[in-house]
Amino acid sequence: MTRSPTGAEDQNPAPPAPPPARAAPGAGPIRLGICLAALAPFGLAGALAVARDVGVGVVDLPVDRGFALVDAARLEDPRHQRDVRERCAAAGVAIGCVSNSRDTQLVLGPHGPHTDAVLAGSAEAKRAFGVRAALGTVRFAAGVGAPLVRLMLGVPDLARWLSWSGSEVSWQDNVDAWVHAARPVLELADTLGVRVVIEPHPKQVAYDPASTRALLSGASGVHLCVDPANLAAIGYDPVACVRGWGRRLAAVHAKDLQRWSDTEPPRGAGWSRYGPGPAIRFRALGAGALPWPAIVAALLDDDYRGVIYVEHEDALLPTEQGLANSLTLLRALIPAGVAPGRTW
Repeated sequence: MTRSPTGAEDQNPAPPAPPPARAAPGAGPIRLGICLAALAPFGLAGALAVARDVGVGVVDLPVDRGFALVDAARLEDPRHQRDVRERCAAAGVAIGCVSNSRDTQLVLGPHGPHTDAVLAGSAEAKRAFGVRAALGTVRFAAGVGAPLVRLMLGVPDLARWLSWSGSEVSWQDNVDAWVHAARPVLELADTLGVRVVIEPHPKQVAYDPASTRALLSGASGVHLCVDPANLAAIGYDPVACVRGWGRRLAAVHAKDLQRWSDTEPPRGAGWSRYGPGPAIRFRALGAGALPWPAIVAALLDDDYRGVIYVEHEDALLPTEQGLANSLTLLRALIPAGVAPGRTW
C-alpha cells in the first residue's frame, strides 16, 4: 500500500516508473541549452544572439503573449512558423522545445482574479482561451520542427492537497480533470508527432514526485521536464528528484536555490513563497545550495541524453552573466568525451 499525493493511503497506487532508458551506442552526450523567457526583453533576434554568444545551440522558446518573442496571435500561421524557424536556423540555434506556461494556465485555472492578467472574464471564456492557446502551441511546435512542447495547463483546486476528515475529495480529482482536459491537446500532438511535456510546479496538477507519477500513470503520451530547484523549494531531495524517470524524462531545467530560515522576513530581491513553507529565491548555478555535481552525476547514471536548459531567474545577477555562470558550471560537469570508467 502506498501514499497518494495528499499523503493518504492509496489502494490503487500508480505503477512504478519504467526502468531508466539505456543510451544507444553512439548516442551523444547531454546537450546544454537555455530558456529564452528571461531574454524576452531583448526580442527574438536579441535572444538568439545571446544564445549564440553563450555558446548553446538549442533553446526553449516560450510563445505566451506576455513574452512577445513570437506573435501569439499567429501561432497557427505557416508563414509565421516558417519565419521563426528560418530566423533560428540563421542564428545557428535549434528549437528543442516550445513552451507555454501562462496562456495555457487557463485550461484548468484557477479562473478567478489570479489569472485576470492573462485574460479577464468568465471561467468559460478563460477556459476556451487556454484550450486555444494549448492547441495553437502544439501546432506552432510542429511547424517550427520542435520535438517537445512544454505546457502548463493549471490546476482546478489548489486546496485539494489538504485532505479533510470524512471527505472523498483528493488530489486525484485534479489529476482526472487534467487528463480529461488535455485529451484533445494530446491527440493533436500525437497526430503531429510532437511530445507533450509537463513540468512539476506548485501551480500545476503535477507539483511533486507523487502527483507527477499519478499524472504520468493516467496520461501515457505525456513526458516530463524536471526542474530540481522547483522540487527542492518544497522540500524534496533534488538528486532523488531526477532519478528513475526512464524514457519519460525528456528535458531538465537548471537553476539554483536559496532558502530562508530566519523568522524575520527576507531582505533583498527575488524572494517568493512556494506554499506554506519559508521563502525561497532562485539563483544562477553556483550561487545557491543545490548539489549540481551530484544532480548531473545522477542524470549520467540514468543515461539521460536530452538537453539541460539553463533557466535564468536570478534577481541579483544580470541575465547574460547569470547564464554564463550557470553554463560554465555545467560544462565542467558534463563529459566532453568518453569516460574511461574505473581506473583502479
